[in-house]
Amino acid sequence: MLRFILVLGYLFIHGGMQAQHHNSEIKTCADGSVLLEDFESYAKGTIPDNWYNQRGTGRPALYSSDNKSAYKYRVGEENGNKFLRYEGKSAKHLSLPLVNRDKDNIYNINIYETPILSWKVRALELPENANEKDDDLNDSVASLYVFFDMGRVALFKKVPKTIRYTWSSTLEKGTELSKFFGNQKIVVVESGPESTGQWITFRRNIVKDYKRLFGDKPPKYPKAILLLSDGDSTGDWVKADYDDIKLLPDMNGSKTK
Repeated sequence: MLRFILVLGYLFIHGGMQAQHHNSEIKTCADGSVLLEDFESYAKGTIPDNWYNQRGTGRPALYSSDNKSAYKYRVGEENGNKFLRYEGKSAKHLSLPLVNRDKDNIYNINIYETPILSWKVRALELPENANEKDDDLNDSVASLYVFFDMGRVALFKKVPKTIRYTWSSTLEKGTELSKFFGNQKIVVVESGPESTGQWITFRRNIVKDYKRLFGDKPPKYPKAILLLSDGDSTGDWVKADYDDIKLLPDMNGSKTK
């Protein structure tokens, strides 16, 4: 995991990961919200081709069959609605870049104007006894990361600042952890199997979370959204669905300062 964090940060600095428009485009809606992804424009059974690998050097949707098979994410469809399903054990991130090396923010996303991150998860099979505190058991049925910027130096490299919102198998909802020399903050947004099989919408004010967790103001433009489901540490089969990733205005006030 640390190797992933270091590589991701290096590639963003040196332009290895560049956001491009493919089948799906980020959309600003009339109400001021920003639809990052709803998976509606992809064919059922495919890996969404707007999403990159963990290194940011390629898109798994375009890999050869052998390499593509390591990614257990596929677009599903149910009652006319499409979503992203993970089913497997392997730990492979999918990342949606929001910036490239030529422009700070190609999508006009300013999180001070749309600070509420909203997304849906349906957990179906959790990794038993997984625990984000323990590196040997650090599996999750569903995690969403926001990658903001580069943080403190670790092992002579700068490490990205991320917030990981996770559905934990064992940690209590509301638990907050710090890893990777303080650069990754983990927030447990749901816990245990009680709500499995149900779509749950999560909403977090990422500006306020960043200020509380890191003690300073976040940059205006996040660099990427990442998804991760996995059971490689526990050896358990994991199954989860993701949908409707959005940034929303704060309806309880004006722009977040």
